[in-house]
Amino acid sequence: MKRIFQFISVLFIGFIVSSCSKQIQVTHVVSNTTATQEKGIYYSLPKTVLTIEVNYNKVYKIKGPYADLANKYLGITNVINENSNYFELADIQINSYSIPDTDQYYFVEIPKSCGKKNAIRLNLTELGVLTGINEITKNIKPVNLYMQIQEDDKEPFEMPEQRYVNLNLTTSFDTIIEKVITDSVVLQKKSLKKVYVEKTAEQKAKEAADYIMKIREDRYNLLIGYSEVNYSKESFEFMNDELNKMEKEYLNLFTGITVTKKYKKVFTYIPTNLENNVSIPLFSFSENEGVGDISNNNKINVFLNIEKTVNTQTLSDFNNIKLNSEKKEVGFVYRIPEYGKISILFKDKLKAEKSILISQFGIVSELPLVEKMKASFNPNTGSLKTISVNKKERNKNK
Repeated sequence: MKRIFQFISVLFIGFIVSSCSKQIQVTHVVSNTTATQEKGIYYSLPKTVLTIEVNYNKVYKIKGPYADLANKYLGITNVINENSNYFELADIQINSYSIPDTDQYYFVEIPKSCGKKNAIRLNLTELGVLTGINEITKNIKPVNLYMQIQEDDKEPFEMPEQRYVNLNLTTSFDTIIEKVITDSVVLQKKSLKKVYVEKTAEQKAKEAADYIMKIREDRYNLLIGYSEVNYSKESFEFMNDELNKMEKEYLNLFTGITVTKKYKKVFTYIPTNLENNVSIPLFSFSENEGVGDISNNNKINVFLNIEKTVNTQTLSDFNNIKLNSEKKEVGFVYRIPEYGKISILFKDKLKAEKSILISQFGIVSELPLVEKMKASFNPNTGSLKTISVNKKERNKNK
């Protein structure tokens, strides 16, 4: 059963058309097409959809509790002095996937007069795109549909704990004076009372700075082999990494921390074959609000530019001449795609660029109806991949 399932998944959908190849009629289905009473099947050509995956971050700057004392105890001036946050563009990826082209549906008519001899096999994808004629198409990748990733509204972090070397309390001594009257003589009795009070911010900062110095001293002694212990490489690296980690944690109390929350959005755009050069606003962006709709006047628009390479112009002119000439029959229609140069611009600066084969930018051509012909097509672009014709049939047509 497993092998049967794998075989079906590779073939997608296959149809055996019992007919004579010369009598098959392929009709372009448009709004004014006259319906036929003959039986047949439908297939479509693919159309390219562009996807722009925008990765952007929200950066949080968090002030350390001892930032004001960083210069006094550590001589550090490059610290975060106040809490803030902002958005930044991180990365933009340009990709594509294919869908059936609603303007390129075709009906393959099967006349009743044809017998079962010289049957034709048509292979279609699940979306009805033609992938093969009389040939088993293998290794067909399923259509890659993009799903927009939802944003997480939860905060990406918790405020770091203020770790202390010693207790948060320190000892203090109060002098208590008591008056004692004895035989009309007034005496003063002094005593000391030990109490615990919370440390001030400066005391805590001083302790943290002293501990940083102690960590640095320990790391120095480790590097010079002060303990005269032959540590293994793994043990040495572990101790050194732990000391670095501890130092960074205590330094964060002075310098503050930077936390980044990642976001992702996917935009889609379907080019048309009438567009040679396109420049449209795709989305808007600002440091205060991130990615948004282009109608927001407080943000700067990010533009999608598409430039057609026009490599198939000569083929298009030649194909138009063929269409205007007398034609006796119509064969299976396929696409010859063309490259489009896709670029993303923000503040007139290039953020991403990629050349992609766009099916609808090319031309539509057709194969002659020849018996025993085998052909395979790319399911994403509709282009012809392989074709072969029986030798006897070639000699017959000469």
